[in-house]
Amino acid sequence: MEFNDVINNRKSIRSFDPHKTVSDELIKKIITSAQRTPSWTNSQPWRVYVATGGTLASIKADHLERTQNKVKGNSDLAVIHRVDWGQAMAENSRVWNAEISDYLGEEGLAAFSDLQMHLFNAPAVIYLTVERKVSPWMIYDMGAFSQSILLAAANEQVDTIPAYETAKYPDAIRKIVGIPDNEVIIGGIAMGYRSEGKINQFHAKRSALDHFLTIKH
Repeated sequence: MEFNDVINNRKSIRSFDPHKTVSDELIKKIITSAQRTPSWTNSQPWRVYVATGGTLASIKADHLERTQNKVKGNSDLAVIHRVDWGQAMAENSRVWNAEISDYLGEEGLAAFSDLQMHLFNAPAVIYLTVERKVSPWMIYDMGAFSQSILLAAANEQVDTIPAYETAKYPDAIRKIVGIPDNEVIIGGIAMGYRSEGKINQFHAKRSALDHFLTIKH
């Protein structure tokens, strides 16, 4: 695909077809492409774990049980309440929530909640980790690596969504996947092929350039 097509066609998919799997070979191809991501002094801080099949089924079962029992999320990366976000970020989030709520309606929102509880029915989830002895600049590198995965997947016409939900209960993920305690789970990327669900037709808007771009001469 042309690069601009990859950028413009990639979107976060919130409902996957659970019957369409991504082959190990294709996953390896996507991660190999993402390895070209630049990193501070070529430290390449990323570690990658991919859960599929029975491993992912165990994660999903644990996630569903905890979510239904309203167990509070405890991701390795700290989160802050949206009321404490910066003004621009909070406003972007508010608009997104209002638009997707209006688009889906009450019934659609309930279905979306169910999809989240089932990790979007994704047939694969990529977990990205980094050793705990890490510089903030390496977290920056991890963000770049994550975006490279998203674009490499889109280039192969594989759908993705990076989501807090996937890394909500890191203790279970560590135990099931076998991630060492000395690694921080940065986040998870659900991967697969989109279903025909209505939620996948929703397109989030982006801010106008003059809302965030400054060019000084």
